[in-house]
Amino acid sequence: MAINSRMASAAHIMCFIAYIGGEGTNSEAIARSLKTNPVVVRKILKSLQNEGLVVMRQGRNGGVSLSRVPEEITLGDIYRAVEGEGGVFALREAVNLRCVVARCMGDSLTAVFRSVDDAVQQTFQQTTLATLLRAVR
Repeated sequence: MAINSRMASAAHIMCFIAYIGGEGTNSEAIARSLKTNPVVVRKILKSLQNEGLVVMRQGRNGGVSLSRVPEEITLGDIYRAVEGEGGVFALREAVNLRCVVARCMGDSLTAVFRSVDDAVQQTFQQTTLATLLRAVR
């Protein structure tokens, strides 16, 4: 199973932008920090922009900056921007319904997955970008 690092990348991007400050930065500088391609950064930035967390300016003097102060942005906000509302885990869509185990997994795992999602959301909502930024400074 592949490990999803989108949330970690998005938190890193937001901390980088906050650390740079009001003048903003660009996807190339962020990509160097993440050691990834600027295209990957721009995709994540687009999700963050759609959620209202960053402001992107096009053109020669373009760049990206936070839309509000780090104390007002939670990891929950960032998580929803890059992961959506789907939750941490998902059930398999296609299972053999003639199998008793396969038929029972949906009901059994749904409650557990809901608990995990609630715990993740609660933890993320209690942690602000400012909290992460303190570790940088």
